[in-house]
This record gives sequence, C-alpha cells and structure tokens, in this order.
Amino acid sequence: MAGIKFVHTEETEVKLTGIPKIPFNKSKKLSSMTDGKTLYYINTELAFRMKLENFVDFTQKHPQDSSYAVITVPIERI
Repeated sequence: MAGIKFVHTEETEVKLTGIPKIPFNKSKKLSSMTDGKTLYYINTELAFRMKLENFVDFTQKHPQDSSYAVITVPIERI
C-alpha cells in the first residue's frame, strides 16, 4: 500500500513596493459623474501574473467586460 504525503505551504502576504504600472490595454477606468469617485479595473489574468490578487476584489466586475475586476490599490496606467 502506497503512503500519501501532504505538503502544506503557508502563503505569505505580498507587500507592494510602489505603485503598480498597468498597461492601458489591460486596465479600465470608470469615473462617477456625480461625486467624482474613480474606480480602476484590472484584467484578472494580469492580476494573477503580477501577483496582485490580494489587492483585487473579484466580486466587483466591470459592467461591460466581465474579465476585469476592481483593484483596491492605486495604479498607474502606462
């Protein structure tokens, strides 16, 4: 009978070392006309590649494109 080996690694929280630079074609900006609030959306695939998933609220999707989610930290769009 073969034994089963389970290895559990604890994930460490990622700390930002500056403002993330996100390309224009991978981010969206949505501004409110009434109160001036601005929401930034990031492509979910890019968020995982850049290890920003801790800073993304995946429950709030972009109204027109569901592959984008709200990012909760300020970003610089380049």
